[in-house]
Amino acid sequence: MANDLKAKVQTQFGAASEAYATSTIHAKGKSLKILTDLIHAEPDWLMIDVATGAGHTALAFAPKVGKVIATDLTEAMVNKAADMAAQRGLTNVETRPADAEELPFADNTFDLVTCRIAFHHFPHPRQALREFARVLKPGGVLGFADNISVADKVAAQYYNDYEKLRDPSHVWVPSLEELQAMLVEAGFVIEVTRQFSKEMEFHDWADRMRVSAEDKERLLEMMRNIPAPLESLLMPHWENDTVYFSLREVVIIAHLWQD
Repeated sequence: MANDLKAKVQTQFGAASEAYATSTIHAKGKSLKILTDLIHAEPDWLMIDVATGAGHTALAFAPKVGKVIATDLTEAMVNKAADMAAQRGLTNVETRPADAEELPFADNTFDLVTCRIAFHHFPHPRQALREFARVLKPGGVLGFADNISVADKVAAQYYNDYEKLRDPSHVWVPSLEELQAMLVEAGFVIEVTRQFSKEMEFHDWADRMRVSAEDKERLLEMMRNIPAPLESLLMPHWENDTVYFSLREVVIIAHLWQD
């Protein structure tokens, strides 16, 4: 099952690498600025950006650290990140394919681990967090950002079904409480939590993953009938032939517990 999901990730994002390279939310989203502003990286740090996508987070930190290793399950994404690093003249960025749940690095290797807008694709999120902790040095920093859902279980399932219809490689967006509990369980001490909403235009959001016309109609019908607990999360408003809605993102900065 997990291997099937990972194959879907590779298929979906292999074909979408160019779209993610130019996506404003990924290239210039608010979470990227929060991470780079609040993580005081040192010039001798070794950093890994897990599930780097087109490499936006890795490239933003590259001028601040000694070296960045940008990893992703999808080779097309890794190649796109390498191309973008070369275009910017960033010589301290290394790229390589890697599975977030089985990172090919020794224990206590990195000063900083980042993972941005990718966690909801991991079949075993707790295992990924354990891997983040394993490869971090004691006291090392985790910079994390991803979408969050609501605590209501029925509404959360509806929201995740909506996301999965748009992107078959989607696994699960947890509530903030679930996410924080997983981080603590993995050995992290949470220092900063910042939440914000980001507005999406439906067709741009759907077209980024090449959603069919039929599934677009299904998604629009789901949006018209969202459960009450999702109203404050999605905040849909209709204009002409489209709908604008919001997703909620959280940025968490934590450090690995040390005795």
